[in-house]
Amino acid sequence: MSESKQDIPDAPPKVAATGQQPTAESNDAPQYLYDAVARMAPQEGFTPGQFELTFDAGSGKGDGFTGELFRAKIVEGSKELEVLCKIPPVNETRRRQFNSMVNFDREVLVYSKLLPIIYEFQREKGVTEEVGFFNAPKCYLAYYEADSEESVIVMDDLRLKNYRMWNKLVPVNYEHCKLCMIQLGRLHAVSFALKDQKPEMFEQFKVPDPMSKTYKDNEPFLYMMYLSMDRAIATLEPEEEEARQKLLQLKSTMAEDFFKLTQSEKAEPYAVLGHGDCWINNFIYGYENDAPSEIVLLDWQVSRYASPALDLLYFLFCCTDGEFRAAHFEEMLRIYHDSLGSLLKKLGGDPSRQFPFTALKEQIKACGKFGLLMAMFLVPLMCIENQDLPNMDVEAEKFKENQKIDMDAFAINERAEVRLRKRLSAAIRDGISYGYI
Repeated sequence: MSESKQDIPDAPPKVAATGQQPTAESNDAPQYLYDAVARMAPQEGFTPGQFELTFDAGSGKGDGFTGELFRAKIVEGSKELEVLCKIPPVNETRRRQFNSMVNFDREVLVYSKLLPIIYEFQREKGVTEEVGFFNAPKCYLAYYEADSEESVIVMDDLRLKNYRMWNKLVPVNYEHCKLCMIQLGRLHAVSFALKDQKPEMFEQFKVPDPMSKTYKDNEPFLYMMYLSMDRAIATLEPEEEEARQKLLQLKSTMAEDFFKLTQSEKAEPYAVLGHGDCWINNFIYGYENDAPSEIVLLDWQVSRYASPALDLLYFLFCCTDGEFRAAHFEEMLRIYHDSLGSLLKKLGGDPSRQFPFTALKEQIKACGKFGLLMAMFLVPLMCIENQDLPNMDVEAEKFKENQKIDMDAFAINERAEVRLRKRLSAAIRDGISYGYI
């Protein structure tokens, strides 16, 4: 399993980088990214001036709104290292429209401070990787510069170690969901323990949702949310008029609901620093004998101090389907809470005091609307094959020019419509039957 380094370097200086200059095959990696990886390379045993550095695209359409991935390859003789590099969108318009720098500031905080503290605290308590939370990629470099709007996160590319992602078009099955619940429980357990035992150290991590401003006044985001809400309403049958009216009411309060549900005050004394963006593309799995044996949590850009229920609702409503929730929703909450309680005890905490199961159920009920809102936004994207998604750079420029979303760019083909109608209508019915709206 991978882990963050304790001594993540600062931002590289603006000087000519060592190694071979990137070629046309670098897929337009910006110079500052080249400088960052070139600065990092000697710390991994490469000789300044002797290694070659090339870049390839590390992601495709649909992999994210607020960042871009490049794969860097460092070669010196027989020694080579391939790493995954994450930067804000190169396109300035998209970078500004999606408030990308705020999200990168948050992710750098996680990799440079939070994860090293989490790992060190667990080891101090004698907790090993087998039973604790150490499930993030190894990070070689993480820095953020607001003035220049530059940020780089360099990490292990776990796909090179035979990890693979779940197919987003398919609802997650039992074993993959179970692994997610176990690790979210462990992550939240460390947060509860640090908050209780090292409150001064933990104070720096009581950070608000970085999307708070987006929920309230980011027009492109709100346009997309309203479009998603209209699609959700359209999945209902003609006779489901009561459900339709509930969704119309939800649409009228959507932006305010998003903001309120992510506030820590709503969750105290049970707020934790959670992952924040628990959809299936932000998890990668390791396998033994074709069975999932390990899960690593990617993309920490929306990590926030809020209710622990948000992470669970997000995953269970966006990544599973109605049949799964009918059979396993309560069981998954139990698996999560058992995992949390087990690690919290090992860390010297008391789950019956700090987060009893009754409190979890109360948080799930109080925040349930959040799972439904996220499903209406994300499930359409999860039902569309990546090649059919719009180019977000192009759409950002169109919006800048016209101040309107091009609805045709988000059209759904027949195959995606069948998947969407089944998954999203089930999420709506579950949200209503569980009493969330």
